[in-house]
Amino acid sequence: MAKRDEARAAASRKSAAGRDERGRQQRPAPLLGPRGGETTVTPGGLTRVSTYLEPEERSAVRQRAFEEERSISDVIRSAIRYYFKLE
Repeated sequence: MAKRDEARAAASRKSAAGRDERGRQQRPAPLLGPRGGETTVTPGGLTRVSTYLEPEERSAVRQRAFEEERSISDVIRSAIRYYFKLE
């Protein structure tokens, strides 16, 4: 019971700026994926996703990326946005 009260008191001492009672910066809680593990998120807010492609799909994506001088990831993101009408 005492530990719970201490934890509550410590939590209440945290400032809105994300610092604890000693002034140390607090880290944000990690973003958890569907299986409970941490998820990779870039500073720009992009989330890492892994998927498997058939050989002809991979070739087509690589060819388009080469032709348009874009990254494979950019081509895939554009195709997803087009397919789901997100643009």
